[in-house]
Amino acid sequence: MFVTPHLQKHRRSLAGSLPAIALGATLVLSPLALAGAANNPIASLPAQEQAALESGAAVLTGREGQYTCRVLVNAPVATVWKVLTDYDNFENFYPNVVSSQIVENKGNRKVFEQVYVINALIFTKEERVRIAATETYPKQIDFSLVQGDLNSLKGAWRIDPVASDRVLITHQVSVVPKDKDRALFYGIYEDTLENLLRSVKQQVEQYAVR
Repeated sequence: MFVTPHLQKHRRSLAGSLPAIALGATLVLSPLALAGAANNPIASLPAQEQAALESGAAVLTGREGQYTCRVLVNAPVATVWKVLTDYDNFENFYPNVVSSQIVENKGNRKVFEQVYVINALIFTKEERVRIAATETYPKQIDFSLVQGDLNSLKGAWRIDPVASDRVLITHQVSVVPKDKDRALFYGIYEDTLENLLRSVKQQVEQYAVR
């Protein structure tokens, strides 16, 4: 992930922000749904989420520190993996991250240090965290907090191919802040996750056309 709080609290309703695909008694199935659940990791998702993913949106679900955010990218698995494990360059595309570098490298386990800046209305705050990432190529990257200004942080990136050049990226995270005002923290964090997945999508698709 990992920790990249954004500027303002703006949690949108999924139903209010996504295009409708069912009108009246007639249900319009998306192409992803028609592909079948056996080979399609998106087919089991609600139809409205499928429509949002097809449109290029990042879809966030969950609340109060337990989140899942997904995005569909037009790129092969190898490109997605390259971007998600590019720890030394996260500042180039992660929202609010000003530096990121690997401080420990032991095979499939990496520890990286990340500095990010929170800009929230009347204050600006810089934080430094260390995150341990355990890689299971080419499917998953598990991560957890080693050091930083949070009570806990853990989760995973999951990579599920939909086609040879199309991948569903899923980011699951559980986070508990030290801040007393948890409602404010969670509002900022929710916006951050959506921005993060959109930034990852952009970076992956830029790499894919090089």
